[in-house]
Amino acid sequence: MLAVLLGAGLLLAWADATVLNSLFPQPVPTARGFQPRAQLPFPPGRHLGADRLEFRGLGSPGSVFSFGWFLATGAVLLLLTLAMLALASRRARLAAERVSPRLVVLLLAAGISATLLILAATELLRATFLLLSLVPIVWAASAVATLFGCAALALAAGRWLRGRLGGGNPWLGVVMAILIGLDAGLVPFAGWLLLLAVGLTGLGLAVVTRLGSAGGWNLEDLNW
Repeated sequence: MLAVLLGAGLLLAWADATVLNSLFPQPVPTARGFQPRAQLPFPPGRHLGADRLEFRGLGSPGSVFSFGWFLATGAVLLLLTLAMLALASRRARLAAERVSPRLVVLLLAAGISATLLILAATELLRATFLLLSLVPIVWAASAVATLFGCAALALAAGRWLRGRLGGGNPWLGVVMAILIGLDAGLVPFAGWLLLLAVGLTGLGLAVVTRLGSAGGWNLEDLNW
């Protein structure tokens, strides 16, 4: 199963970098640097070699929407998700236990609401100017919450997959769930919408469960 998912991801990344590359919005071309009048012992950029290295249409290393870019992005997302599960395993399990098909719409709505609140808070902090330095903190906290929620979703999906495949190591189930999400995200346009929906749902799960808190939200906590 892992081999099939990895092969599908490599095939989709290759298709995105070659056949479907024209469908992606191309970034703004980099402006040419200052050209000195004096003759240099080597052509500008030749000593680096990165801008001249090409892999038969797959793009140069470091370029956006190239074959390596897709693979590197997927590998980073995979490692970050596994690291979050390793660092907050108990909270992730508590959050994953509350995931069910009938609550997906609620979690998505909570994620959209949280995103709107984050944008409103960002605009408010930017307008006050004195609190502008808090904007990166708000966005960093939002990114961590989204990563935690997506990790909990992967844990819940991995548990469901292990139940269908006859058990196994829980980490293998999580890896398979992440690879399925990454492969689906490599589908042009539709995959981006799917990743956006997963991210919003993960943020909603983090908000609804208070980052995997055992008690969840309860207004009775205000009474003491």
